[in-house]
Amino acid sequence: MRKIVVTGSDEVSRAFSKSLSSLLGAELCEPTYKTFPDGEKYLRLDCNISGAEVIYVKTMIPAQDSSIVEAVLAADAIKASGAERLVMIAPYMAYARQDRQFLAGEPVSIRAVLKALWTSGFSALATVEVHKAESLRHFPGPSLNVRPYSFMADQIGLKGSDIVVISPDLGALERAKTLAEHLGVSYDYLEKSRDRLTGNITIKPKEVSVEGKHVVIVDDIISTGSTIASAVAMLSSQGARGFTILVAHAILAPGAEERLRSVGITKIYAANTTPSTSNIVTNIDVAPLVASELRSSGIISQP
Repeated sequence: MRKIVVTGSDEVSRAFSKSLSSLLGAELCEPTYKTFPDGEKYLRLDCNISGAEVIYVKTMIPAQDSSIVEAVLAADAIKASGAERLVMIAPYMAYARQDRQFLAGEPVSIRAVLKALWTSGFSALATVEVHKAESLRHFPGPSLNVRPYSFMADQIGLKGSDIVVISPDLGALERAKTLAEHLGVSYDYLEKSRDRLTGNITIKPKEVSVEGKHVVIVDDIISTGSTIASAVAMLSSQGARGFTILVAHAILAPGAEERLRSVGITKIYAANTTPSTSNIVTNIDVAPLVASELRSSGIISQP
């Protein structure tokens, strides 16, 4: 089936689309986008997609709400133009951190977003490292969560017997385990404890010593930078001799770069899923990994 990659309006989505279309041997379609004076969105497809399998690429940050509306409008236009099948690639998936009802009366935000995408016409979906992979069960069609850390480690040549991979908390331990097994090294997670007498809080690996080790900290998102900065400061005091920071999404809220630099972090490796907002972030193109997993998973049809 003829394949067409349709780009989202932002530069991250456009660059990802161009890379993905080349890797998949697909045509590239760049719609016309504009914003009306009142803030409403407009798009128009400038290519023939009738009978094609269309892959729409839209990362959902910044302006997450606007990105969701754009995806819904794009789905309507693409389906109305005769696409045989429509797949969404969201390099960054918005609202993924509200994946359950923490307090009575709250929405499960990721569930609402995924159902909206399905209803608008997307029959399959892929994303890069959603906050909790099990959240994708809320999407009624086939879905794919692409975990990028091993691929990223290979791209930067990360290797060595003195490495230990650390997750900032128990909830992200599976990320550390996957990367550590790929590298053939030890892994652990950080455990927070409070001294009952002094009230002092200590953060340290539960089991593995980091003394004299090069620590690879792996996480899905850096937003405020507080978690990573605290981890680096504490692990440095415990004898870690160096750090590599690998994240899927470097959002970096205001103040994050200063917070990270204050503990000596001058480089973060991140997948190319969000805009580069800081010169301490080095983006790695994970489109080749996404293309490979799209094929092997059956999310897109074979040539």
